[in-house]
Amino acid sequence: MAIEMGGKAGIVAPDKVTWEYMKSRRKMKPFELDSDKDATFAERRTYHVSDLEPQVAVPHNVDTGVPVGKVAGTHVDQVFIGSCTNGRFEDLVEAAEVLGKQKFSPKCRVIIIPASRDEYLKTLKAGLVEKFVKAGALVEAPCCGPCMGGAFGLIAPGEISLSTSNRNFKGRQGSTEGKVYLCSPATAAASAIMGEITDPRVV
Repeated sequence: MAIEMGGKAGIVAPDKVTWEYMKSRRKMKPFELDSDKDATFAERRTYHVSDLEPQVAVPHNVDTGVPVGKVAGTHVDQVFIGSCTNGRFEDLVEAAEVLGKQKFSPKCRVIIIPASRDEYLKTLKAGLVEKFVKAGALVEAPCCGPCMGGAFGLIAPGEISLSTSNRNFKGRQGSTEGKVYLCSPATAAASAIMGEITDPRVV
């Protein structure tokens, strides 16, 4: 997402958890990817995310984040949970925990797409696919889905999509007259239950 923040590239030094994950999938030797010891920086910023209210990016840019309370109550026609950005098994578990024994609102369409075949299989084996379908969602095979304006999940003029994907540019998920908000899996699940943008902490 460095491009959306105005950068030409974004490099994040991998930590121990990242290397353990990589070693489980590929034969590779860990290597250092840190800034030079004499590197200088234009600015340093530190964020304590535990102090933040859940955030929502409002149309039509990813950097227009606001606290969920500012847009709570906004009707949604579609909720999309998944894509490469928030379609990991852990993300879908988070959504399932918010859902609990409730159903998704009949006021909106709910589309869930695991990020990859591995993530889909984990979700399937954990019983979450059945849980989501019984709650009223459409669970698709791993793909980009609505995120890149593909073959399904496209919004019509005037419709609003709440999505856990990574971009909300005008026309990204269908009509240029539609609107796309971005949020976390927890916020998406809570909103899908209520049929409107909802703080997951109150569901």
